[in-house]
Amino acid sequence: MRDEIKPAEILDILKKKISGFEPSVEETETGRIIQAGDGIAQAWGLNNILFGELVEIDTEEGTVVHGMVMNLEEETVGVILFSDYVFVREGCTVRRTRKVAEVPVGEALIGRVVDPLGNPLDGKGPIKTDKRSRVEAKGPSIIDRQNVVEPLQTGIKAIDAMIPIGRGQRELIIGDRRTGKTTIAIDTIINQKYANEKDRVYCFYVAIGQKGSSVVQLVETLKKHGVLEYTTIVAANASDPASLQYLAPYAATAMAEYFRDSGRHALVVFDDLTKHSQAYRELSLLMRRSPGREAYPGDIFYLHSRLLERAAKMSDEKEGGSLTALPIVETQEGDVSAYIPTNVISITDGQIFLEANLFNSGFRPAINVGISVSRVGGDAQIKAMKQTASSLRIDLAQFRELAAFMQFSSELDPSTQNQLNRGERLTEILKQPQYSPIDVYKQVMILKAGISGRLDKYPTAKLLVYQDELFEYLDSEAASFMQKLRAASGFTDELGKEMEGVLNTFEEKFHPESIETGIDAGYTVNLAMVLSQRSSSINRDMLKLIERITARELASPSLETEIEQIITGKDVVEKDRFENLIESCEIIDYEKSDAMGRLFKTAARIMAKESGDIRSSEIYSKLIEREKSSSTALSPFFAIPHIVVEGKEKFQILIVRSKRGVKFSSLAEKVYAMFFLLGSMDQRHFHLVVVSSLAQIVRHPSFEEEWISSKDVETLRRLILNIRKNKI
Repeated sequence: MRDEIKPAEILDILKKKISGFEPSVEETETGRIIQAGDGIAQAWGLNNILFGELVEIDTEEGTVVHGMVMNLEEETVGVILFSDYVFVREGCTVRRTRKVAEVPVGEALIGRVVDPLGNPLDGKGPIKTDKRSRVEAKGPSIIDRQNVVEPLQTGIKAIDAMIPIGRGQRELIIGDRRTGKTTIAIDTIINQKYANEKDRVYCFYVAIGQKGSSVVQLVETLKKHGVLEYTTIVAANASDPASLQYLAPYAATAMAEYFRDSGRHALVVFDDLTKHSQAYRELSLLMRRSPGREAYPGDIFYLHSRLLERAAKMSDEKEGGSLTALPIVETQEGDVSAYIPTNVISITDGQIFLEANLFNSGFRPAINVGISVSRVGGDAQIKAMKQTASSLRIDLAQFRELAAFMQFSSELDPSTQNQLNRGERLTEILKQPQYSPIDVYKQVMILKAGISGRLDKYPTAKLLVYQDELFEYLDSEAASFMQKLRAASGFTDELGKEMEGVLNTFEEKFHPESIETGIDAGYTVNLAMVLSQRSSSINRDMLKLIERITARELASPSLETEIEQIITGKDVVEKDRFENLIESCEIIDYEKSDAMGRLFKTAARIMAKESGDIRSSEIYSKLIEREKSSSTALSPFFAIPHIVVEGKEKFQILIVRSKRGVKFSSLAEKVYAMFFLLGSMDQRHFHLVVVSSLAQIVRHPSFEEEWISSKDVETLRRLILNIRKNKI
């Protein structure tokens, strides 16, 4: 058998094997860590490494720690470490990767929460994309840009009217801590959900140095308003290394540039660059770079200028996309002349300055229009807004100057008084609650009403109600006019006349005097419970609380005195009147249904019969409308459905007991005691007394048990009066 194996055959087999062999040589440059700590490391032996290159460090625990070269020195290189830096010790092997920092980009990131390296933090699985972009990139050249002419609507009246932001702009939001800076950015993100798919703005929010709980709260807010589906959150929390906080804004910008360069629109919010600069200062000092002003390194300006230069409106040849930047900077005691604020102000295209005094006085958003500016100006506004709000900034500036001067004057001529009244009303309509952006064409309509003087005839406290009812009217009865205005983008002579007609028709239906006595359910809950806390001496904190919650609906010069008398029990006349009301009112047992609507119809018929001049259908619709705004069930046991009607000297109460219970809401599925109130405008004070008295009665320890067990309605009447007179 050995003779059958020929040497030639063995040689042929070996030749075939060798012919397929291709030698490969892989060269890896490695070095050693000679010093490590506080998230940075010094490495020796990497003579050919590049600035910004990524490195890998093998640790004794078997993990691989990633870092990035930040310092190039004569013998060593400084490396910032991204994670697990506690495992990096002297002697660990470090090797080059010949790659710079990159992050995943693309549609897969939309709706996700990631860290600055693109790793998911939301538990929704890996980011499925094969596209990657460099974290550091040059901004577009001048020839690749075009002027900022397309508005980015924030939904905030004060900004869209006076400090407009354009797509591709860099607008700084600056102010002290807790003045609403982040709220403006979130409002802007929320407002983008109303854009159509063609104009969709993809939003990126960068949380730098924030608490993890704050980031979670932000995610829940965006989910609640339905905007997380086009938003990406890049989080470098306070517990993360300074290296990740330093990298976060650049990573988010790289993710946003993907949309800019594909002809779409993106928005990046940097919250905030103060913490970003502090993280960079920490790294620089650890790297032993020379400190300068406020211990910041000499290239601190370049840190932010190269970041914000990447925001741009691209030319049509580059597909016309845009990247808008909203950097946030925190000041100390309103000092905008500090180092970082002045740096960023000089880099950006304008700033929105938020003032703590305005915020604390209740003017929110607390924008100081005097030093806030947009260097894009009217180019970033729709035509209708430019036509409407061109004089608004000057009007407000004149009002504030005049108001400050008039503090030293006791007598005012009519023209000065009119100017003050107008400015006061313009200031009032610029107020806006958080997370409530407004469509820009609705903004135009309310501003048109204010600037033209239509609001001068209404009390200042009623203007926000005027606005809410106007918006409802525009959505329903004036929807066709709003469609024409959107199509035209601006006012023509014909549209101007039609707008005047729309406002005239609305004002014919608007009755501010009925609003003045409108006591909504949210107000009633707080007021009733506070007023029932009777005490021999007036509680000033309680008084101020009631003043605050009643100032809008029930404002009057004597409000404080009225409330004080109610709380202290000095209002003897109205006290007797309440007892007389209970003795004469109608009380019924209702067991027909547990449906609230059927009960309201029954109550409306009874109250209409007693009033004589109000139809039951009108009472019923008012009861239902009030209940839709917020439930009048002040506890799971009792409710106070109440309405305000026109006329004078009208007030009645209908008391209803239901042993089976009536469902008012998911939180009050079985309400057993219901007190229906109907009153006219001149009965405002007595309305407060009745609400307070009822709140005190139903909170008595024996009320609920005896209310259910009482045999008839007269026993119920005696129960209420006995508790009132302290006989139980």
